[in-house]
Amino acid sequence: MLTPCNTSITIRERLVRCTRALAVPVFTGALTACTGGTIASFMPGQTITVEGVPFTVTDTAGGVTVRNFETGFTDPALLLSYAAIAARRVTGCPVTNITKDTGVNTYRAALDCPPS
Repeated sequence: MLTPCNTSITIRERLVRCTRALAVPVFTGALTACTGGTIASFMPGQTITVEGVPFTVTDTAGGVTVRNFETGFTDPALLLSYAAIAARRVTGCPVTNITKDTGVNTYRAALDCPPS
């Protein structure tokens, strides 16, 4: 039986098989590192987690932009409500309206903040 690193094959073949054997775990680890909270920590704005889902909240004209880096396992309606919670927690202001941009996990939240 041949194992990925069988010694009865040429060095080139051994290298190819060993590389293939390592590719899936390495790719999976890299993908995991590049999702969720890791990406949020590199994005502008304040990072906050709501129910285990990472967001960033950034001031914009008329409210805030909330970005989510969830990998697609959470219901979109639930993510929308979490985005509103994130906006409220970061700003301390009630959210009067929140919408999701098409195709991406970016939300625009209008706020009812007292004048500063």
